[in-house]
Amino acid sequence: KEPTSDKKNAPAPKLGVVKQAVTVPDLWNGELPTSTVIVAEKIDQLQAPLTSKQQVERPYALGGMEIVPALDTKFTKKGELSTFLLIYNAKSDTAAKPNVTIEYNFYAKQAGAEKFFNKTQPQALNAQTLPPGFDLAAGHQLQSGQAIPLASFPEGEYRLEIKITDKISGKTVTQNANFAVVAG
Repeated sequence: KEPTSDKKNAPAPKLGVVKQAVTVPDLWNGELPTSTVIVAEKIDQLQAPLTSKQQVERPYALGGMEIVPALDTKFTKKGELSTFLLIYNAKSDTAAKPNVTIEYNFYAKQAGAEKFFNKTQPQALNAQTLPPGFDLAAGHQLQSGQAIPLASFPEGEYRLEIKITDKISGKTVTQNANFAVVAG
């Protein structure tokens, strides 16, 4: 939907509809699922929370940030790969804090095969790294993401493997995102 104009006698905003079947995962089955990996063009900090009306028009605004999904997964060496995902059903300790580790591993696709290329430092989401008021029992969400500069990546196709490990339950889940680095 086009934004509504505040001008007097402005024409009605144009509307469009896309019909697509979706599969809604069972997030209440006790497993360790994640959202789909969002490859973002950018992630902006919001100056203030959105109103209900604004939230409907801007579905990628979550809390204090707004994600702008990338329309294409081809990036130049001058750019960066930004990702975001939510983690569900992590178990908590007696202080209602999770203990989750997220690993980001990059694989280069070469001649029909994959070869390990690089990795980043694992992210830890636990009592030491989360805000003091973070509480899974209160409905706070675990989220992960990184912005990785692509200057050191040779041109080519890649797969990012994101491995999430819940150290309390011992469960692991892996998500992937494909992207390419191109000249430019």
